[in-house]
Amino acid sequence: MIYDQITQLSRYNVPMADVIINFLETHDAEELPVGEIEINGRELFVRPAEYATRLSSEGRFEAHQVYIDLQYVVKGAETMQFAPSNRLFKATEYDVQGDYQFFTADTDITDVVVREGEFVVYYPGEAHRPMCQRGRGPEAVKKLVFKIKGMK
Repeated sequence: MIYDQITQLSRYNVPMADVIINFLETHDAEELPVGEIEINGRELFVRPAEYATRLSSEGRFEAHQVYIDLQYVVKGAETMQFAPSNRLFKATEYDVQGDYQFFTADTDITDVVVREGEFVVYYPGEAHRPMCQRGRGPEAVKKLVFKIKGMK
């Protein structure tokens, strides 16, 4: 997992970071429509999303096997949680088509508050529970989730 300001992305060895930086420099992140935009076919695409954060108990931990998630908060703030793999309990089987598997966790959960202008990278196998409120009640968030093909 990586957590930092989006302006620092080039410091990290994230696949296709230069393409993501170029995309952000040539597009207005606040104006991107909700949905999915292919940047480099299925090797790199982005899913702009807008939602209200929720109680962590309303979400599930997810992990991917193929894609790296780079989650960039454009507006608002949310808590993203993660837990070590040895503290996870399988909630569903792996969905090959969607590249996700859901988990639950009871202990050793870490909260990271991700604010406007910040990003988190989750590599395949790193379980995370995004979209959680940060104790102030629901909050409006605009986020870009870049999906970077990293494995298989």
